[in-house]
Amino acid sequence: MSKSDVKDTVDLTAKSAQEQIDTLKNQLEQLLKDRINPALLDVAGRADQAVANAHKIKDVQLHNAEASVRARPIAAVLISAVIGFIAGRISK
Repeated sequence: MSKSDVKDTVDLTAKSAQEQIDTLKNQLEQLLKDRINPALLDVAGRADQAVANAHKIKDVQLHNAEASVRARPIAAVLISAVIGFIAGRISK
């Protein structure tokens, strides 16, 4: 094998490897575009919806707690005092 034959073989192999890399790159880009990105967008949308639902639940529970305290303020103060007393005794 002469130097030029080796060089030609190396060049041909490098060209073939580069073509395979380009093909894989194109396939990966197509996969990302067709499957991954829509799936990520769907998951992000669901996460946003879950966060919004959690905020709504928090607001409703906070409103319910406020209404309960306003309806029975003495009971709320007594319950808070008992909880504070127990927490103080446990922390000693």
